[in-house]
Amino acid sequence: MKKLTINFFTAGLLYMIVLSGCSKFLDKEPTFTVKENYYKTEEEVVKGVTGLYDILGKEEVYGSNLSILLPIADEGAYYRSAYTVGTSVYNYDASERTVISLWKYLYEGIERANVLLSAIDGATMSDESRKVAKGEAKFLRAYFYFLLVSNWGDVPLKISPTISASNVNLSRTPQSEVYDFIVKEMEEAETMVSPISAYNNAGHVTQTAVQGILARIYLSMAGYPLNKTDKYQDALKWAGKVVNAGGSYQHSLLGNYRQLFTDMAADRYNLNESIWEVEFFGNRGGDFEAGRLGNINGIQCNDEAFGFGYGFISVTRKLYEAFENTDTRRDWNIAPFKYTYQTGNANKVQDSTFYAANDIENRTAAKFRRVYETVAPKNKNYTPINFPLLRYADVLLMYAEAENTVNGPTANAKAAVKAVRDRASASDITTVVTGKEELLSIIKDERFRELCFEGLRKYDLIRWGEFIPVMKNLAVQINNTAPAAVKYTALAANNVTDKHLLLPVPIDELSLNKAMKQNPGW
Repeated sequence: MKKLTINFFTAGLLYMIVLSGCSKFLDKEPTFTVKENYYKTEEEVVKGVTGLYDILGKEEVYGSNLSILLPIADEGAYYRSAYTVGTSVYNYDASERTVISLWKYLYEGIERANVLLSAIDGATMSDESRKVAKGEAKFLRAYFYFLLVSNWGDVPLKISPTISASNVNLSRTPQSEVYDFIVKEMEEAETMVSPISAYNNAGHVTQTAVQGILARIYLSMAGYPLNKTDKYQDALKWAGKVVNAGGSYQHSLLGNYRQLFTDMAADRYNLNESIWEVEFFGNRGGDFEAGRLGNINGIQCNDEAFGFGYGFISVTRKLYEAFENTDTRRDWNIAPFKYTYQTGNANKVQDSTFYAANDIENRTAAKFRRVYETVAPKNKNYTPINFPLLRYADVLLMYAEAENTVNGPTANAKAAVKAVRDRASASDITTVVTGKEELLSIIKDERFRELCFEGLRKYDLIRWGEFIPVMKNLAVQINNTAPAAVKYTALAANNVTDKHLLLPVPIDELSLNKAMKQNPGW
């Protein structure tokens, strides 16, 4: 799919139908149709829904930026001493392309959804197919708004197609109102989309995906900055629908933690645990979208046949020391070795050199490993590794957090945490818990361990009101304990200030939209 730059206010004038899976990457010219003449058939509606999922896989969204470069927190650091400017070290401004492109594509997705939803009732298709497609479109539009409000706070809420290029001055809607729209749309979508049992993959929006994401959104509303603590009850309700499924699909934890991620690299699915994934495939040689997982944030490797990796994300000692020695997640999420290229070997065999026991800061993130890719030949810079948007382990921990907040450290809350730890061969640390705060601290640490490098840690810390102090403490720890050669990995933590709780409104938007206001500090 060729990329087309259109401001989101004018994107509705012409609707691009060059969608993922519908055109060749080598097409030189995009194909357009006037939006009023489209979405007349079920095939066209399917293409339109595919175009919404396409946004998720953009390199500017989960293909790289939202999965790797923007959510830097206390689990890792950008592992390049010369890299002193950019989002990964919290040194940028409103002209940063990473920020501009994320805003652009999220609003492009919203415009695509607005156009589709305005026309779908007139399409010739079965009522059941229409209901499912409409539910997916409503959910994805709401999810794009969740990403916007999580990163920018107040944003323009636009729920109808653009009809005039002159209508560019849209003011920011209070984020509380945007959240109200998000949960309303998602709760409607939950009754419309199919159960996950209807598919053989985790790429579709399904009933349990909607339920789990609603739990995440209500937890966000319960925390900073809205602090609507009554929303913990809603989070408990929606997480409970997944955990205590009753007659619907009952998810469970996969027995082997690492298999989750080896299968994501090999295009295999574990629907019991992996509820929703951003799908990538191939080596950019055809119609499919590939991302940068395992390439930017994998084990460093200079052999393309084996799986080229830059190793740009190192781990923190804080993360490493958060694991017990028996915890099987530690040496999967954190590389215990590096690849050593054997220059004299004609077969280009890679050898593993293990790090010394106390050599922590030079270890790289290793959750996504290219060696398990099955597509050949491997692309140097792009991978088919899927990105997990929602896993059952995450839902269990959200359930535990909401249950603990609403009802105290109940047996159900402890059991949810214990299940996640049992899978990792970690000890049961819930047995002596006596109060809410003690169990909440355990849950926070467990999310740190279980979900590291899955793009959630920064947003967890923000909603808990802990992002700034945690990052400042991390900088102190790195400066006090890291070897001199890698003290530069404290740069991001040193640079963080209150303004980094939100992204700056892109300068492009400010120049076009005279009703737009910049975020504080930018």
